[in-house]
Parts: sequence; C-alpha cells; structure tokens
Amino acid sequence: MADIDKALKIFSREGEEKDARRKAQALGFPYVNLMGYPFTPNVLSIIPKEIATAYKVVPFYAINGKVKVASPFPGHPNLTAALKELATATNNKFYLHYCSQSSLRYGLEQLEFIKEAPQMLSKHIISSEYTRGVLDAAYGLKSIGQRILKTPTSEVMDMIFAGAIDADASDVHFEPEETAVRLRYRIDGMLQDVIDLPEKTYRSTKNRIKYLSKLKMNVTDQPQDGRFDIRVGEVDINVRVSIIPGTWGEVVVLRLLNPSRQIISLEKLGFNPRATADIDEAISKPNGVIFNTGPTGSGKTTTLYAILQKLNKPEVKIITLEDPIEYRIEGIDQSQINPEKKYDFASGLKHALRQDPDIVMVGEVRDKETAETALQAALTGHLILTTLHTNSAPSAIPRLIDIGVRPFLLSGSINLIIAQRLVRRLCEACRGKKCSVCNQTGYKGRIAIIETLKISSKIEELIKNEGSVSDYEKVAREEGMIPMYEDGMEKVELGLTTAEEIKRVTVR
Repeated sequence: MADIDKALKIFSREGEEKDARRKAQALGFPYVNLMGYPFTPNVLSIIPKEIATAYKVVPFYAINGKVKVASPFPGHPNLTAALKELATATNNKFYLHYCSQSSLRYGLEQLEFIKEAPQMLSKHIISSEYTRGVLDAAYGLKSIGQRILKTPTSEVMDMIFAGAIDADASDVHFEPEETAVRLRYRIDGMLQDVIDLPEKTYRSTKNRIKYLSKLKMNVTDQPQDGRFDIRVGEVDINVRVSIIPGTWGEVVVLRLLNPSRQIISLEKLGFNPRATADIDEAISKPNGVIFNTGPTGSGKTTTLYAILQKLNKPEVKIITLEDPIEYRIEGIDQSQINPEKKYDFASGLKHALRQDPDIVMVGEVRDKETAETALQAALTGHLILTTLHTNSAPSAIPRLIDIGVRPFLLSGSINLIIAQRLVRRLCEACRGKKCSVCNQTGYKGRIAIIETLKISSKIEELIKNEGSVSDYEKVAREEGMIPMYEDGMEKVELGLTTAEEIKRVTVR
C-alpha cells in the first residue's frame, strides 16, 4: 500500500510540473523546478522572508547583481511592483521564472533553515572616487541639495551620505510632509535643511536603508531600529537607524558614527586649566568613580574617551562597555552592549570586573543596579568612568539617591563629577559674519563648557543628610566651583563663541 501511495505522489508531482511547464510557456516566462534545488543562505536572504512569503516569490540563483527568482504568479502586478522596489533597495536586477506551487513551498521552507542564522552587519560601499566626484562641484548644503535632486534614484543614498560626511554631519533626518520629504543634516548640534525630496525618491532610499539594516520592508506602522555600515574610501562608518510612523509616512533618522575618528584632547575640547587639573587629580587615584553628566548630545562620551587616552598605558588593563562603540582605541578592550541578548550595562559591568581590569568605562548609568555595582567596584580598587543624565554637577548626587543608590556607597567612592554642554564655535573663516565655509551660520565646530565638582568633607556631610540640589550648589560655589555658565562667558570673552550660544544650552 505504501508503494502505491508513493507512486501516486510521484505521478501527481510529474503532472504538476508538466502543467507548470505549459503555463510558463503560455505566459512567456522561463520555467524552473525547484524541488530538491540546492539553495544557499546568501541567495535566499536576498529577498527578506516577509517579502518572499507575502508576494510568493523565492530567489534561487544570483551572480554579479543578477538574481533569478521564481513564483507561480509571475505576472501579478503586486509582485512586479514589489520586485521593482526591491531592485533599488538591493541594487540587484531580478529575472522572473515560473514555478509550481510545490516548488514555491519547497523554496519557502528553506527560509526556515536560515531564520536563526546570525545576521552579518551589512556594508554599503561608497568609493572615494565617487565621493570626490560628486562633491567637487558641491559647496555648501544648498549646493549638495541640488546635486541630490540631479542624482539618479539608484545613487541618491550615496549622494546623501557623501554630502553628510562632507558637511561633518552627525545625523541625517528624513521627515515626510504632505507634498515632499524634508531632508536635514544635524551639524554642530543644530539641524539644517538640505532639500525637499520627491516622495518616490525617498521611498526608494528608505527601502534601501531598511534592507541594509535588516528591518521589515513591508512594515510601515510600527517603530523599528537597526544598523549597518558604510565604507567611504578606506573609512568605515557605523549607521544607527531609527524609524517611527508619522502623519505623512515613516520618519527616518540615521546616526553616523566614525569609530576610526581621531580622539580630541581635553584642551582641544575646551577644558580650561582648572577643569583639566581637577581631572588629572581624579584619575591619578587608583580607584573611585568619575561621573560625567549632561543631556544627550552634550559630548560626555567624547570627554571620557579623551580621559581614557590619558590613562591608556601598556601596564594598565582598560575595559569599556559601550552602546554604541563610538571610537576604536588600540590597547583597550571595548565591548558592545546588547540589551536584546540580556547584555546590558549592569550585567556587562559584572562580567567586566571578572576580567581583572584596572579601569572600566561604563557608557551610562541608567538604574540603581548599574550605579551600585560601579560604586562598589570603586570601593574595591577599580577606577570607574561613567556618564549620568543630570543638568549640573551638583544635581548628580541627589539624582543617584533618587534612583535608589544607598548614600553610604557615595561617600568615599566618588573622585569627581563633571558636567558639560557643547556650544558652537565661531567660524574662524568669517568670525561669525556668515560665509560659505560655515553654511551661512557663523559657526563651525563645537567647544565644551564645563563645571567640575570635587567631593569635599562638606559635600560628604550633605550626602549623609541627603541634601537638596540647592544645598549642593551652595556648598560647591563656596568651595570654588565655576559654573558652566561662567565658564561659557569666559569663552565668549576669548572670542571662541557667543553669549547667545551659552544662553541656549545652559540653565541659569
């Protein structure tokens, strides 16, 4: 009986494939039988699983940007449109073949075998020759915007990235509006308009970004986060992708990180001799915590890197826990935090302490567990560098107590608290008069304004008594702390920035 069933199945399959061959000929598509076909993961993954399943199509062969795909519905308009968008997203050309329903099912089943495979970080290559070629004639954001509009759709993303890198932008924003999509670069902390993109151009670029960052291309009503690499000449830049649904379409923000960028010294960052001396004193101690506080984008991590550069010696073991790794430093063990894999700052710090380090940098203290682990590590002979979100140095201690840190852990464990903001430097080419070098803003580059708080006996008394922010501020001023605002106004007198910039970023 089993032999008869097997024979019937073989006969049925032969009939299905004969029928498929006839339909392929009638429709004018090449025919392929995929049953038992030796699929490879790199080919199967060309079309994201959700797209393959939704549009009933499977890739089976690829070479030199040419991809053969098969479907029982090759003439379906939705499939044709989807492949057209995929072509721009993947930089491939797709060639449709006709296959039977059984062939499609077999192909889709193979996707299950690669769904758990580790995803490699995609890398988009922009040649240095291309970058020089498109930017030679572009000078200023307005010119870059015009070049973007004249660029073929398939190359628009390259032009946008090339322009962002040329302008030294930290972020690229795509913001859909009713009739177009606003493209902006964040330069020196401020968003600047580049151009309004046609919706069609934006859609193709967005699909390419989603494809590279392994996001679901057919999902448009949910937030998604991803990342990928771009290489410009010999420089690798990590791109962090954030997408949220908006009124007129998906809003996309790209954070550009260049891990190979040169680390700037404290002096070049704008640290005055007083603050530099306080930091040198704090890092000369074999143990303790140095907190750097401020809002997102205030340059805290950049400052910690500058401090690490001072501490980086062959006889010292340094580990960093970061999200993301913003700079690569030779001689330091840098570890990427991955909350999705339950590797957060708290667990990462516990593991790092088992590695026998002398110094640990923790990217951010967000909760009681991380804070207390850091403080206990400081009490047991480690030097810890970390960041905290507060408005000022004196408000850091009440903030730590607010998140649940026990006051006794703070006494004797904190070496120094730094608070900082970044303000724009006056453009050296025009001294604020506005020119093409600074994109008519009057500013080029940024400088830090800072305040440092040392832990004195009076401060420790306030910790024991759980004093208020105003209590800490009063004692800190009495003991010689120069507030950020005053440090900033000193830089105004030196002609480095303007009073408007200081007022913009400080709370008086």
